[in-house]
Amino acid sequence: MAAMSPRPSARERLLEAARELFYAEGYGVSIDAVTERAGVAKPTVYAHFKSKDALIGTMLTAACDDWFTDLDAELERRAGDPARRLLAPFDLLAAHLPDPAYHGCILVNSAASFLDTEHPAHAALATHDQRMRDLFERLATEADATNPAGLARQLLVLYDGVKARGLVDNSGEAARDARTAAILLLAAARLHDATATAY
Repeated sequence: MAAMSPRPSARERLLEAARELFYAEGYGVSIDAVTERAGVAKPTVYAHFKSKDALIGTMLTAACDDWFTDLDAELERRAGDPARRLLAPFDLLAAHLPDPAYHGCILVNSAASFLDTEHPAHAALATHDQRMRDLFERLATEADATNPAGLARQLLVLYDGVKARGLVDNSGEAARDARTAAILLLAAARLHDATATAY
């Protein structure tokens, strides 16, 4: 008989319940609802998190980490092909968007809810943005872009645009269009400074 997987810890169950409920119903969901979904007592929340805000920030950080776990695996599958590695974030988005349960990226959805720069969610969102910028710059360098930092900024705009479009169209078409645009940007960046003004 195969060994059973250990039950997730109370902290893990809280984060998963928070992610499911906040994503589906918004941040007005009560802590009581989260604890009920997680199957833990309310004091357990505050044994792991200082507040609901802290739970939200940690949950968003975990969502970001999950995305990078998937993305790192996809990048590994494309080892040795710098151009295809650069396109991996767009291909991964194209694969995720058609899921019937998808109604926008939880990070993008959250950005409009937490404008206070002191809120833990803001730090999680800013960290995700910087990690994606750094990743695009590293991939652009691997792909021989003449200005990796400039190309990274352009690719980040495409990437964020796809996630925003996912709120109204989760067909994956926006990700495929962004992928095509990324190919053109990379081709231009290999020839000259991709941030130069042509007109």
